Amino acid sequence: MTDGEPTATPKSLSDSAIGNLFDPIRLLPGESAEAYLQGLRGTIKELGAATELQRYLAEKIFQCLWWMRRYETQKEFAAINAMVDLLATHGTSKEQRYALTASLQAEQWSKELLKVIQSAGYTSGSLLAKALTQCKDEIQKIDSLIAWRVKALSQLQQSYEALANRTVMAERLKLQNELLRRDLRAIESTAVKASVATEINSHDYPKTKGRKS
Repeated sequence: MTDGEPTATPKSLSDSAIGNLFDPIRLLPGESAEAYLQGLRGTIKELGAATELQRYLAEKIFQCLWWMRRYETQKEFAAINAMVDLLATHGTSKEQRYALTASLQAEQWSKELLKVIQSAGYTSGSLLAKALTQCKDEIQKIDSLIAWRVKALSQLQQSYEALANRTVMAERLKLQNELLRRDLRAIESTAVKASVATEINSHDYPKTKGRKS
């Protein structure tokens, strides 16, 4: 496997049997399995997912958030690459480009980097503004992907809420049915006692009627 290929996520990274079966996520190079697991378990805990289907939907919700994070990182890289392109000249070697990229990613505004920026006729602020203008089309495309994920996230949240509410309603109906059964048993018991009392009184009535004072 080359460095550019996505790494298959182990099944242990999924907290849902359904997710492992149908839709295992793949982590990209540089992504932390520990960070993914921590975020996934936090989402499941916050949503209170208990059943397998609830855990699967919670996992899909977190995957949407994970992809949105990926897109935000992609936007950052697009801006940094545009800044490097503005600073690089024909004489800039690959090693120098890598160094510039690393410095900008780490936000290490060293004297050497500031000198390169000034020699290119920019300040740190004007360089960023120019770079964002250069890569605005790419950023707009990424923003459209983020918007699509936001829509998918909303739909998943609605599905989860419907499923969770269905579970709550089922529990409420179960409780109501149990209370109804108790009420019916109480009514039946009262009716039986009343019937027995009536029968006893009907047997006793002739005897008391014939008595002398």
